[in-house]
Amino acid sequence: MIMHTRTLYAVLLFTSLCPPALQAQEGILLDLAGAERLALEQDAGLPRARAEAQALREQAVADGQLPDPALTLGVMNLPVDSLDRREEGMSQLSVGIRQAFPPGATRQHQAARTGHQATAADAGAAARRLEVLRDTRLAWLALGYQEAALALVSTTRSRFDDILDVTRTRYRTGRDQLQDVLGAELEQALLDDRLAALRAERAAALAGLQRWTGALDAGVRLPRQARLEEPPPLEALRSGLPGHPLLAAASARVAAGQAGVEVARQQYKPGWMLDLSYGERSGMGRSDLFSAMVTLDLPLFTGQRQDRRVAARVAEAGALHHARDDAHRELLRSLEADHARWQELRAREQGYEERILPMARRNAESALHAYQNGLTDFTTLVRAQLAELESLLQARRTRTERLQAQARLLYFAGEAS
Repeated sequence: MIMHTRTLYAVLLFTSLCPPALQAQEGILLDLAGAERLALEQDAGLPRARAEAQALREQAVADGQLPDPALTLGVMNLPVDSLDRREEGMSQLSVGIRQAFPPGATRQHQAARTGHQATAADAGAAARRLEVLRDTRLAWLALGYQEAALALVSTTRSRFDDILDVTRTRYRTGRDQLQDVLGAELEQALLDDRLAALRAERAAALAGLQRWTGALDAGVRLPRQARLEEPPPLEALRSGLPGHPLLAAASARVAAGQAGVEVARQQYKPGWMLDLSYGERSGMGRSDLFSAMVTLDLPLFTGQRQDRRVAARVAEAGALHHARDDAHRELLRSLEADHARWQELRAREQGYEERILPMARRNAESALHAYQNGLTDFTTLVRAQLAELESLLQARRTRTERLQAQARLLYFAGEAS
């Protein structure tokens, strides 16, 4: 016999709300915080970005230093016939040191350029962290929806077992037609096919989550409720967008490009080199020699060298500036679209909770009661049961999409906790 209507809906409610550990004791419970922790631990991009930033910070220190001095050793004015330096008073052993000085403030600007690149790499690491958290949340929520859909369809499939038993009994007593029995069996087969498709979709969703968390047990289960912080108001999100790590990295690259322009402009100034040497002479009564020499660059012909380099660096800086502006516009467009989508989904979710689901439940209960008492036909009963199932699935999908939009808004807010 078919179970009592209220008992059926109590089972459905319990299945939708009870913790996964009660539904499948063999499943491993993975909450959202645990998935985020695994993703951050597994991601190889984060340590790579941090290592790149550290490398650039170290390089910035080195770029601010003078070139290493050069030590010179030599023999001067040595007679080639005897190779005896005592025969020639001008022969000497020489030791010296040479130090180059780059043009103008080249070192300071080069160090600043590399420092800005390090800042960009640090911001890139922060942006990578936000991306990992966002994509992990999206994948976790997608898997949660597939599990909820499986539970809802499985409950409806079990309900059709009871409906089929009643239909067969009514057919044997002449109150139903064979077509109703066949129809109930067909609906069972269609729900079985739907369950098979949902299992495949769950496997795909699990693989999507494993991309971020690493390998997970196939029996992993997720809590029904995801806890995500409410995003800030839209105006706060807009005003805070320039501080987003993605744009902070772009701004740091612009600053690095401007420092590169200054490095190129320093090439109009002469670089110079100081050369100091001491020569020891072996002849009796001959004084040793000390030499000092300055070598100066002469940047006289700048048209095809310095001018071109400055023009190239200016163009590069302009391209970086446009890239930052384009990234800001793209982020702003995505932010406004996701915020509008989030608000729409919140309203739809409320509509499902307050109107559609109660109406679908009452309609299914009424159709089941009427069918039990011979007041309606089998087609009406099936339509009501499937309408409730679709309403429950759509409500869950709407909630999942709302949470996914919320996860994207948290990404724009720069939330990385």
